[in-house]
Amino acid sequence: MIILVCSKISQASIHASLGKPEYSYYFLLKEFLPALERVAQVVVLDSVADVDRLYHQYTEAGEVVVFLSVSPPHQTPVGLDCPTLCLFAWEFDSLPDQPWDGEPRNDWRYVFRHIAGAICTSRETQQLVERAAPGFPVAAIPAPVWNHYAHLTEADGHLPLLDARYFSFTGYLIDSAILGLSADGLVPETEHLAPENTPQNYPERADHGLPRRAPNFWALSKKRYQEWRNELALPRAPRGSTEPLSQPDAGVVAPVQPAVPAGVLFTETPLNLQVTGVVYTTLLNPADSRKNWTEILAAFCWAFKDDAEATMVVKMTHYDLEYYRIVLITLLSRLSPFKCRVLVVHGFLEEGQYQELIKATSYYVNASSGEGLCLPLMEFLSAGCPALAPTHTAMADYIQDSLAFTVDCSREPFCWPHDPSGIYVTHRHRLNWASLVAAFRESFRVAREEPERYRAMSKSAYAQLQGFASQDQVARQLSGFIQALDSTRVPDEQQGKA
Repeated sequence: MIILVCSKISQASIHASLGKPEYSYYFLLKEFLPALERVAQVVVLDSVADVDRLYHQYTEAGEVVVFLSVSPPHQTPVGLDCPTLCLFAWEFDSLPDQPWDGEPRNDWRYVFRHIAGAICTSRETQQLVERAAPGFPVAAIPAPVWNHYAHLTEADGHLPLLDARYFSFTGYLIDSAILGLSADGLVPETEHLAPENTPQNYPERADHGLPRRAPNFWALSKKRYQEWRNELALPRAPRGSTEPLSQPDAGVVAPVQPAVPAGVLFTETPLNLQVTGVVYTTLLNPADSRKNWTEILAAFCWAFKDDAEATMVVKMTHYDLEYYRIVLITLLSRLSPFKCRVLVVHGFLEEGQYQELIKATSYYVNASSGEGLCLPLMEFLSAGCPALAPTHTAMADYIQDSLAFTVDCSREPFCWPHDPSGIYVTHRHRLNWASLVAAFRESFRVAREEPERYRAMSKSAYAQLQGFASQDQVARQLSGFIQALDSTRVPDEQQGKA
């Protein structure tokens, strides 16, 4: 058997596509490939336009061929000669069942009538498809991430690390420790502030203890910032400068430095960043409203206002730093002062760097209103890293109390994200912010005071993901599902080209 696969985002375009719609399907395909290759010969295509040509070429040679479109149903091609399967993730409790913008595929039932089958990544979505299209072949199969990360821990789990450890990255970094928001109450030198904007002129609100207005913290503490850079021994470009830091040797063309905003470190070479104590990590797209990233940071800083041994690492998955930078620094300013540390990393992590981050992390944090799968959460769990996470949507398939501090949520009306009408026809899961704060505090206590309980959670995470998302497990499910299909049959509706 030959499986043709194609995704909208490719290896060549992923760096420029981070944060854009459907960028995560590249990673979904990447994780599925090892299991697919155990089932059949896999041919990765750059364009859907090649599908039917290769289909006829291989079938004439006696091969059984199917096409796996790694994309949401409304972007899955219909009317191909090649039997088509759709691999997709979904995080709502209803499926789009109306066409709009002159595109019949926006009604997913139309797509299901025109293709051979579908693979979704959660049991909840499988049940939705079965109700929407009775008799349509559909399976719930997760991405097989366990094998890729299981070597980072032992089967018996690991004790929490509290000493100094490191991970490396290349790109932009925002560190709360140098923003004038640090534990000792240091604020930026006020020579950069107008007198009326100095922090003492902002009275505290009696209800929450937060500043009435965020003080202007764009200016850095020069002394703290310079000491931090000297410790890292990194070159830096002056604010707004695109000139090299020193005169290059004759005949050598120096690379152009990007303009670096105030409060941001930029490094073109890998930087080893030290973290200590209990380290929480989350990976998210700041443009994705589901992820609740501002709520995560607010809960973290509120929970650990008085504890310097708590660090939050936020790996932002977006192509534009300016999309969220001002929002981020404003938020940190309003939450200050706090003793905990917030590190925001903006840049593409190579695989080795990503694994270093996993090993340096005590807990992975998810506070999403819905997930089609959440690959990072599964990857950290596979490496024996416990989590803070809800138990709804796809996460309900693998999150349990034995491996996570669960976060409460409640359903609220919402719209399908690609529906231009914005009509509330489905639900998302609204975060209980106080529950997230409590999960932060309890997880911190466990890491510090109950190392054996932490080890048990690490062991449970490793074992749960092995049984749920190993390549052996997923390959068996894929093989059973695909082999059960009559791959030589094209649905009746597919005969009419669309």
